[in-house]
Amino acid sequence: MSEPLRVLLIGESPGNLGEMLRTCGRKAELIHRERPRDGLALASGGEIDVVLLDLDLADGEGTAFLDRLRRTAPDIPVIVLTAAGEDRAAFHAMQSGAQDYLVREKTDAELLCRAIRYAQERMRAEVLLRHSEAMYRRLIENLNEGIIAVDEAGLITFANPRMGEIFGCPARRLVGLPIAGFIAGENIPAAPNPFCRQTDQRQEFEQDLIRCDGGQVHALVATSPIVDAAGAPLGCLAGVLDITGRKQAEEALRQSEQRYRLVVESLSEGIWVIDRNACTSFVNPRMAEMLGYSPGEMIGRSVHSFLPASGWAAMQDRLKRRRDGTREQYECKFTRKGGETITVLVISSPFVDDAGEFQGSIVGVMDITERKRVEEEIRVRNEQLMVLNQVISVSATSLSLAELLEVSLEKTLNLMGFHVGIVYMLDAERKQATLQHQRGMPPSCMASNRIIKVHHWPFNFTFIAGQPRYIERQADLSSIEATILEEFGVSALACIPLIAESVVVGAVYAGSREKMSFSREERTLLESIGKEIGSGILKGMLHKRLEAANREANLYLDIMTHDIKNAENVSNLYTDLLIGMLEGETAQYVRRIQSSIQKSAGILRNVTTIRRIHHDASDLGPIDLDAVIRGEIEAFPGIDIEFSGIRCPVWADDLLCEVFSNLIRSAVRFGGSDIRIVIRVEDYDGENVLVSIEDTGPGIPDSVKESFFHRNDRGWTEGCGDGLGLFIVSTLIERYGGTIRVEDRVEGRPDLGAAFRFTLREVLHAVDDDDDGDEECG
Repeated sequence: MSEPLRVLLIGESPGNLGEMLRTCGRKAELIHRERPRDGLALASGGEIDVVLLDLDLADGEGTAFLDRLRRTAPDIPVIVLTAAGEDRAAFHAMQSGAQDYLVREKTDAELLCRAIRYAQERMRAEVLLRHSEAMYRRLIENLNEGIIAVDEAGLITFANPRMGEIFGCPARRLVGLPIAGFIAGENIPAAPNPFCRQTDQRQEFEQDLIRCDGGQVHALVATSPIVDAAGAPLGCLAGVLDITGRKQAEEALRQSEQRYRLVVESLSEGIWVIDRNACTSFVNPRMAEMLGYSPGEMIGRSVHSFLPASGWAAMQDRLKRRRDGTREQYECKFTRKGGETITVLVISSPFVDDAGEFQGSIVGVMDITERKRVEEEIRVRNEQLMVLNQVISVSATSLSLAELLEVSLEKTLNLMGFHVGIVYMLDAERKQATLQHQRGMPPSCMASNRIIKVHHWPFNFTFIAGQPRYIERQADLSSIEATILEEFGVSALACIPLIAESVVVGAVYAGSREKMSFSREERTLLESIGKEIGSGILKGMLHKRLEAANREANLYLDIMTHDIKNAENVSNLYTDLLIGMLEGETAQYVRRIQSSIQKSAGILRNVTTIRRIHHDASDLGPIDLDAVIRGEIEAFPGIDIEFSGIRCPVWADDLLCEVFSNLIRSAVRFGGSDIRIVIRVEDYDGENVLVSIEDTGPGIPDSVKESFFHRNDRGWTEGCGDGLGLFIVSTLIERYGGTIRVEDRVEGRPDLGAAFRFTLREVLHAVDDDDDGDEECG
């Protein structure tokens, strides 16, 4: 059951209004309050449906009270009651918010009921409208988008708070300002309202706006026309979205894309993007250039169309691995537009969408055709060097010609992959060549090719002219050369001369059953091998000549030494007899002859010693240094020689006595028989002893001390000796692992005699830990 209609009458007596309300078809209750304040209190409680306000209130407060009532109960419809002729008062009441008015004298039940019904309906509509306006205002004021209304004159009539934030000043200050003052740029429309470019339809555009502080924002503007009831334009309403950040991001992205595109297009590597179906979706200019196409020609084509047929299966496997998420680096071959094949290094990575679904592959491609060619050339060169080094090693270490030829041929065939090899050597008359070694030669042709006549063609090219000859299966091959290939069972045969001392001494043949011809590198290598074998042959020839010359020299030296010694002995015997028989000046001449004979004997003795040094093995052992020195002192009985020092065995051989003999003899020769010699032996560094031989002779000038022991530098002793003795001394000390030097006996006074000082290695015996550590020398 519906609630009764509660009608509040504020004013004088209700008269018959109650009866009229009962005819409205709905239960109604009339509540009367004569005093306005009582009616205002009741209306503010919210339990009244309609207010009937009599404008003829005491003190003329009707219109003023209506304002208070509307403020207190804005949602309750108000109908004013006026007297006849008070139309102006009714009009003011309507402007103040009354829903309707009734003239008391003319009001009946039907009119009252209709007015109440219409007033309620209008109030409900107003309430809904106010609520809607409030909701939309809150929405507009809280939008992240600026809202601005501009009239036909280009003046701002409304701006929401966000619009104020965009312009950088409170929204209320914007109202009344011309919108043109906020628009940046040179191409501003000439119309008063630049926003309302077209007043009959919605528009959307981007616009640079000027803030109140002078800054600029980039905005996305959407305008809608505002028209009156007749459709006449009144301005426009615009939504303004600040897209400065987005625009900056888009510009940064555009510049980034431009930079990356520039990088991709400038790369020396090819970039290839293929989709999930293995079709080309992008290539950079370098990739297209690599394959001889333009980028447009490659777009949409399958990657398989750029591969040789032999590479399709492998590419399918690789594409499957891309789908599995595998990144891979590999080498493969591509076919260019002209049909040529190139070798490339590929780095391929899968790419997926945001959902992780495979979308294709991004491929980096580098043309390594030239690099592979160089690598292959280096590999071939290294193989050639290895072969050549092996042959050089054989040439250097072979003990005989047969070993040199056999091993060199074996190495050449094995390392170069040849099947047949033959080595021929020319005879002494240089008319025919004899087979020295072979491998892979058919037995059927062995007899006919064991000896070949080198003056016959084509052998004369190699054996007579010394030129390499390559017999290869060609259309213009002569019948003789074709027969040679048939006999040896090969398809290509190289005939390389062996040359020693610019003379051909033989040839090496190398044949292949698989090759139709020899490459330039193989020819170069074979010719180098021929030179090395020739060098090995020359080395063997020179070695034989050297051995023969050495034997001959030793024979001459033995004959000279033996016969001259015999002659010297006889000469010494006769000079001794003459000295005993003659006197005076004649005897003196004979003594000089005898001195020359003894000098000659000394030279022969030194030559014999040098020969032993060079030919006898350096087999060192412990030698009693003390006994050697004392033995040499006894050999010079008329000379004042003093000896002191430690006794110690040293590493030497039986030629050690020659060191002391030559140094003492040299001192006596230049210092005379009155010379005094002191020999001392002392420890040097715990492992060596220092031997000093000092004399009181004429000494040695500083200018020749450095070169004193050199055989070919006679220094200050010109005409006084052959220098062999001192050369022997230096050579023997070096042989024993020591050093020798010559000094002044008295420092700074070369005229007071010389001092020869040299070191010899002590013979050190192992000492047990329990030993008392007695010295070995003392």
